[in-house]
Amino acid sequence: MIQAVIPGRETLNLEVLVLDFNGTLGLDGQMFESVKDSLIRLAPFLEIHILTSDTYGTVVLQCMGLPVQVKVLESREHTSEKADYLAQFGSREIVAMGNGANDQLMLEKAQLGIAVLGFEGASPRTLFAADVVVNKIEDAFGLLLETKRLKATLRC
Repeated sequence: MIQAVIPGRETLNLEVLVLDFNGTLGLDGQMFESVKDSLIRLAPFLEIHILTSDTYGTVVLQCMGLPVQVKVLESREHTSEKADYLAQFGSREIVAMGNGANDQLMLEKAQLGIAVLGFEGASPRTLFAADVVVNKIEDAFGLLLETKRLKATLRC
């Protein structure tokens, strides 16, 4: 678990990390090398799930050997499927990260939603659904690894 005490808000006790893949963790189907290291660093504290449309068909191979669970989306309605996926965690607190339009509801449902601009940019709907917006995924992981950054950004 990662705990973040935010003045003026409830304390976050994050247990699950749910991530989009393309545009968030990688580009054109290839995961950024820095992401692999960060996922390994976060795994002792968070249960990590990657939800993806797998546009390039590379996600399973890209995640091989990493401490993550991969879910390739099956429905025609990926926005709802991503949001509904969070229900399985019950009352456990979730941090979700993404950039695409189909990440909007997932970020809204999570206790902490982080939108990542990255190389692909981000959907405006997803930006407005987020609690925090960062330039790149490494910045998002930094918020979790150094929770005082969250405190500085989210305090009321």
